[in-house]
Amino acid sequence: MNKTINKINWLTYAALMSLALGLFTSMTFLALNHIFIIWPILYFLTKTDFKKINKSSWCLLAMGLVFILSVLVNQDIASQGYSPISKTKYYFLAVIMIAPISYYFKTLDPEIKTKKINGLILAFLITATLAGIAGIYGMKTGFNPLKWSKVNTDRNSGLAGMVLNYAHNLAFFQVIITGLIFYRNEIKKYINLIFLYIIWAFNLIALVMTYTRGAILAFVVAIPFYFLKKNKKIFVATGAVLLIITSLTYKLLGELILRGGSDIERLSQWRAALAGFKERPIFGFGYLNFESQSIPLKLKYGIEASYYGGHAHNNYLEALASTGIFGFLLFMLWQIFWLVEMYKRDDLIAKLAIPFIVAFIVSGQTQATFTLGANLFFIMSVYTLTQLNFDIVNEKAI
Repeated sequence: MNKTINKINWLTYAALMSLALGLFTSMTFLALNHIFIIWPILYFLTKTDFKKINKSSWCLLAMGLVFILSVLVNQDIASQGYSPISKTKYYFLAVIMIAPISYYFKTLDPEIKTKKINGLILAFLITATLAGIAGIYGMKTGFNPLKWSKVNTDRNSGLAGMVLNYAHNLAFFQVIITGLIFYRNEIKKYINLIFLYIIWAFNLIALVMTYTRGAILAFVVAIPFYFLKKNKKIFVATGAVLLIITSLTYKLLGELILRGGSDIERLSQWRAALAGFKERPIFGFGYLNFESQSIPLKLKYGIEASYYGGHAHNNYLEALASTGIFGFLLFMLWQIFWLVEMYKRDDLIAKLAIPFIVAFIVSGQTQATFTLGANLFFIMSVYTLTQLNFDIVNEKAI
């Protein structure tokens, strides 16, 4: 293997490791992912057989273009000017990262591949757990020992202190870890199973202590989908049992989790998003621009909680209000194609992906996870890993 490929592969692994280290700890680590992956992307861009990428990837690319167009046509009301265009990079990178990561894993010897995957999984598990420890300790004492700063929260908000972002990423994390436990015979060469069980148990407690209903519900609804293809009866029974347990947990937690004021604010955001879509149905108000328009829309249409602004707290309504019918339809098609592609496969990644996508869909009913940095990094990273194709690179061009 030539020196250039060696450097490319090293940078690709560094990009993957920065994701594993950063998803629960630091946006700086996550930014390193983009820095490390730039050269591998550029190197493989002309060596990628784009005919071999899936329909979901084409939808994601088209969606990114529509998001850009929504910004361009809404400059008359754009609070951030053209800057949201730069944030559409996540959708494009998720597709063009497929080739370098695919090639990297293809070229590894089996023994080295096992060690590399083990390193990534360990980094992912340990950093997520450290974030939970810091969040719970800060919640109980008012001091975050890892950030060495005071915190003022009655909920586990992880390391960064952003409870909703942390909670939804933790729900995604727990869905994946639960799947690794279900398929432990396939992954036991990568990770110590006792350690995996301990990580799962602690982070389940950490998830409950976020008291974030949407995130907890996403986890609960997703788990039965591990049984959907193989045993429909277990699928239904597991779903029923988990929903009963969740209902009892909600009742026990009481006011910690049932927040009427929050419900009113969220419903007001949904109504404002629908009003915004009706005003500008083609391209919406522009990608990431609904947030600045939500209060004016509430005042204009007499919607309650007019003091409260922000994103739509719903992926689908956010897409409608910000990017219009075209952005919304492509967003829906991307998810549908992704689900269908995973359902047709029977490898471990596909088995993990289906419940993850379900969790993403459910969590997106109460939070705009598809436009927020930490959540978006997680979702797009998982998407890329589900699309790996060892034949996507034209090796004759290398």
